[in-house]
This record gives sequence, C-alpha cells and structure tokens, in this order.
Amino acid sequence: MEEISLTDSQTDALKEIGNICSGNAATALSQLLNRRISIVVPRIHFIPIEDVPVAVGGPDRLVVGLFLRVLGDLPSTILFVFSQKDALSLASLMTSKQVSSASVITELDRSALKEIGVILANAYLGSLSSFVGMGLVPCVPELIVDMAGAMVDFLLIELSCVSKFALLIESRFQEVSTSLIGHFFLIPNAAGLEVILKTITK
Repeated sequence: MEEISLTDSQTDALKEIGNICSGNAATALSQLLNRRISIVVPRIHFIPIEDVPVAVGGPDRLVVGLFLRVLGDLPSTILFVFSQKDALSLASLMTSKQVSSASVITELDRSALKEIGVILANAYLGSLSSFVGMGLVPCVPELIVDMAGAMVDFLLIELSCVSKFALLIESRFQEVSTSLIGHFFLIPNAAGLEVILKTITK
C-alpha cells in the first residue's frame, strides 16, 4: 500500500493548517448557532483513500456523510463524516431537538446538517486557500446516510478512482452540553495533492 511519509517540518505545517482550520470553523459555527463552540484537532494526516472507512470506525459502521465538490484552482472533493449519534447531536445545536438512542435523521436534521456543512466547508477551505494560494469554492452539499464502506465505494465511483489519498482533519466539537467527533476529508486530485505537499515543504 502506498503511503505519504512526511518530515517533522511537514507534520508541523499540517498541524498549523489544522489548528487554523478548526479555529476559523469554530468561530463561524459559533456565529451561526449563537453559542460558543470550540473545535480541536487531535489528528491531521494523509491516509490512503481505501483506509477512510477504518478511520471513521470500520466499513460496517453506519455513518452520516456530507459530500461536497470543490471548484476553483484546486478541484477536490470534501467529505465530512459523523456517526449517526454525533450527526444528530450536531443538528440539535441548530434545531434544539432532544436526541435519544432511538432518534433517526429527519428532513429537519438533514437541512440543519447541510447548512452546518456549508459553514464548515467554507471555513476549512478558506484556511486551506490561504496556505496554497489558490481559490477553493465548495458546491452545495449532498447528505448520505450509509455504511462507511459503501460511502467510500460511492466516492470512488464518483471520482473515477483518480484520487489515492485523503487529507484527514479529525475534529472534536465541544459545547457546554455536547461533545462529538467529526472527520473532515479533503480528497484532492493528483495535481492538487502535489500542490499541498509542495506548500507544506516550504
């Protein structure tokens, strides 16, 4: 299996990107929800795209994914992945619905998650744009509820298998009464991957 080996300075550069992305996203989300949200990044690294299901809990885990195409100078794909429970908890910050173990994703939840997804995508991409010096514009998100393995199969078909790696920014969202984990994946094409690697080498 191919891997991307990073130097210590490249790893530090990625951590800096992750911290800035999470800071901007937390600010934007706090303004949207009118409550204080913090986001910390325990991990940020490149993984082979076939390892994405493992990173989010295994191929048979039921997850909620927000899928966005990125246009502009660096065509890419974004995937936000949450467990169903954490997706419902995130949506409830906007809808104020009570979440229980029996809760299912409703149209109201879908609408809230898509709106949150747009806010997060713009915040993360704004930070990445500054680092790579290129314009990145997200499209309207699609929401998928499926097993993690099936979701990645869908992405590989949609991407025509042109992407080998994903940049994973694991994000822990924290609010007074809520703590949840989201996985942000930026899946660049081969040229985009090269741009990112060159940027963090400077």
